[in-house]
Amino acid sequence: MSQSDITLIAIAVAVILAFVIMILFTKKVIRRETVEGIADVIRDLPVTMGSGLFGKIYEYSRTAVLAVEQLVKNGEIEPDNEARKNKAMGIVQKAAQVDDVPFGAQESEIADACIEAQVQQLPRNQKTVSGDAGE
Repeated sequence: MSQSDITLIAIAVAVILAFVIMILFTKKVIRRETVEGIADVIRDLPVTMGSGLFGKIYEYSRTAVLAVEQLVKNGEIEPDNEARKNKAMGIVQKAAQVDDVPFGAQESEIADACIEAQVQQLPRNQKTVSGDAGE
Protein backbone atom coordinates (compact mmCIF):
# COMPACT_ATOMS: atom_id res chain seq x y z
CA MET A 1 0.00 0.00 0.00
CA SER A 2 1.49 3.32 -1.06
CA GLN A 3 1.61 6.52 0.98
CA SER A 4 -1.04 8.14 -1.24
CA ASP A 5 -3.35 5.13 -0.69
CA ILE A 6 -2.94 5.55 3.06
CA THR A 7 -3.57 9.28 2.75
CA LEU A 8 -6.75 8.75 0.75
CA ILE A 9 -7.97 6.16 3.27
CA ALA A 10 -7.27 8.58 6.13
CA ILE A 11 -9.19 11.34 4.36
CA ALA A 12 -12.09 8.97 3.66
CA VAL A 13 -12.21 7.91 7.32
CA ALA A 14 -12.18 11.55 8.42
CA VAL A 15 -15.03 12.44 6.05
CA ILE A 16 -17.07 9.42 7.19
CA LEU A 17 -16.46 10.34 10.83
CA ALA A 18 -17.60 13.91 10.13
CA PHE A 19 -20.82 12.62 8.57
CA VAL A 20 -21.44 10.27 11.52
CA ILE A 21 -20.99 13.13 13.96
CA MET A 22 -23.31 15.31 11.86
CA ILE A 23 -25.98 12.58 11.76
CA LEU A 24 -25.72 11.97 15.49
CA PHE A 25 -26.06 15.70 16.06
CA THR A 26 -29.11 16.06 13.79
CA LYS A 27 -30.76 13.06 15.49
CA LYS A 28 -30.04 14.77 18.82
CA VAL A 29 -27.96 11.82 20.03
CA ILE A 30 -25.14 14.22 20.88
CA ARG A 31 -25.45 17.84 21.96
CA ARG A 32 -24.11 20.94 20.26
CA GLU A 33 -21.60 21.48 23.08
CA THR A 34 -20.15 18.01 22.44
CA VAL A 35 -19.74 18.72 18.71
CA GLU A 36 -18.15 22.09 19.46
CA GLY A 37 -15.83 20.40 21.98
CA ILE A 38 -14.76 17.86 19.35
CA ALA A 39 -14.17 20.67 16.87
CA ASP A 40 -12.09 22.60 19.43
CA VAL A 41 -9.90 19.57 20.14
CA ILE A 42 -9.35 18.93 16.44
CA ARG A 43 -8.66 22.61 15.75
CA ASP A 44 -6.03 22.68 18.54
CA LEU A 45 -4.13 19.67 17.20
CA PRO A 46 -0.81 20.55 15.62
CA VAL A 47 -1.02 20.12 11.88
CA THR A 48 2.15 18.84 10.30
CA MET A 49 1.49 17.46 6.88
CA GLY A 50 5.13 17.34 5.92
CA SER A 51 6.84 18.63 2.84
CA GLY A 52 5.58 15.90 0.50
CA LEU A 53 2.98 16.33 -2.19
CA PHE A 54 0.04 15.95 0.22
CA GLY A 55 1.53 18.54 2.55
CA LYS A 56 1.88 21.01 -0.29
CA ILE A 57 -1.68 20.45 -1.50
CA TYR A 58 -2.95 20.75 2.07
CA GLU A 59 -1.19 24.09 2.51
CA TYR A 60 -2.40 25.34 -0.88
CA SER A 61 -5.98 24.46 0.07
CA ARG A 62 -5.66 26.16 3.46
CA THR A 63 -4.47 29.35 1.84
CA ALA A 64 -7.09 29.08 -0.92
CA VAL A 65 -10.01 28.74 1.50
CA LEU A 66 -8.86 31.75 3.53
CA ALA A 67 -8.39 33.78 0.34
CA VAL A 68 -11.82 32.83 -0.98
CA GLU A 69 -13.51 33.76 2.29
CA GLN A 70 -11.87 37.18 2.06
CA LEU A 71 -12.98 37.56 -1.57
CA VAL A 72 -16.56 36.77 -0.53
CA LYS A 73 -16.42 39.33 2.27
CA ASN A 74 -15.10 41.93 -0.18
CA GLY A 75 -17.88 41.10 -2.63
CA GLU A 76 -15.39 40.07 -5.33
CA ILE A 77 -17.00 36.67 -5.92
CA GLU A 78 -20.54 35.37 -5.57
CA PRO A 79 -21.31 34.09 -2.10
CA ASP A 80 -22.46 30.62 -3.04
CA ASN A 81 -20.79 27.33 -2.26
CA GLU A 82 -20.12 26.32 -5.86
CA ALA A 83 -18.46 29.62 -6.78
CA ARG A 84 -16.35 29.53 -3.63
CA LYS A 85 -15.25 25.95 -4.15
CA ASN A 86 -14.40 26.56 -7.83
CA LYS A 87 -12.36 29.62 -6.93
CA ALA A 88 -10.53 27.73 -4.16
CA MET A 89 -9.73 24.85 -6.52
CA GLY A 90 -8.44 27.35 -9.08
CA ILE A 91 -6.14 28.89 -6.50
CA VAL A 92 -4.83 25.46 -5.48
CA GLN A 93 -4.18 24.54 -9.12
CA LYS A 94 -2.42 27.86 -9.77
CA ALA A 95 -0.24 27.47 -6.66
CA ALA A 96 0.72 23.94 -7.75
CA GLN A 97 1.57 25.24 -11.21
CA VAL A 98 3.75 28.03 -9.80
CA ASP A 99 5.64 25.49 -7.65
CA ASP A 100 5.93 22.99 -10.54
CA VAL A 101 3.91 20.48 -8.53
CA PRO A 102 2.16 17.83 -10.63
CA PHE A 103 -1.62 18.24 -10.47
CA GLY A 104 -3.67 15.49 -12.07
CA ALA A 105 -6.91 13.71 -11.17
CA GLN A 106 -5.56 12.16 -7.97
CA GLU A 107 -4.15 15.47 -6.73
CA SER A 108 -7.45 17.14 -7.62
CA GLU A 109 -9.35 14.64 -5.44
CA ILE A 110 -6.99 15.29 -2.56
CA ALA A 111 -7.31 19.05 -3.01
CA ASP A 112 -11.11 18.74 -3.06
CA ALA A 113 -11.09 16.85 0.24
CA CYS A 114 -8.59 19.28 1.77
CA ILE A 115 -10.72 22.27 0.74
CA GLU A 116 -13.76 20.68 2.41
CA ALA A 117 -11.73 19.99 5.54
CA GLN A 118 -10.45 23.56 5.63
CA VAL A 119 -13.96 24.98 5.33
CA GLN A 120 -15.05 22.88 8.29
CA GLN A 121 -12.18 24.31 10.34
CA LEU A 122 -13.25 27.91 9.78
CA PRO A 123 -14.65 29.66 12.84
CA ARG A 124 -18.44 29.81 12.69
CA ASN A 125 -18.51 33.53 11.98
CA GLN A 126 -16.37 33.01 8.85
CA LYS A 127 -18.74 30.50 7.25
CA THR A 128 -20.47 33.25 5.33
CA VAL A 129 -22.66 31.12 3.06
CA SER A 130 -23.18 27.77 4.71
CA GLY A 131 -26.06 29.01 6.81
CA ASP A 132 -24.32 27.84 9.97
CA ALA A 133 -23.65 31.35 11.12
CA GLY A 134 -23.84 34.91 10.00
CA GLU A 135 -21.65 37.85 10.68
